[in-house]
Amino acid sequence: MCDQKQTQAQRLSSHLDAVRHEDRRRILLAIRDTERWRPSISEFDGGRTPVGEPAIPANLYHRHLPKLAEMGLIEWDRETHRVTRGPEYEQVRPLLAFLSESYDE
Repeated sequence: MCDQKQTQAQRLSSHLDAVRHEDRRRILLAIRDTERWRPSISEFDGGRTPVGEPAIPANLYHRHLPKLAEMGLIEWDRETHRVTRGPEYEQVRPLLAFLSESYDE
């Protein structure tokens, strides 16, 4: 039983880490109600980059998207920048629901 509690605690810690950063929360919330999603710079830089810019922010590409993909929360195509829900996404959905109800995103 102790191993099960430890596993649950590790999973909760991992989920909290996933939603700790605002950009990761935005990514996870963006795919909550859609089949696939593609980030754009203008969504993550306060609209300072012209709409239609083909690139995505470096911190998303090098940090946040790989981290969420490694956790299994998303699947990310590095060439097209398309993001879909990963095999572990449903495990974090209740936490996202709580956060979206409790805080304005």
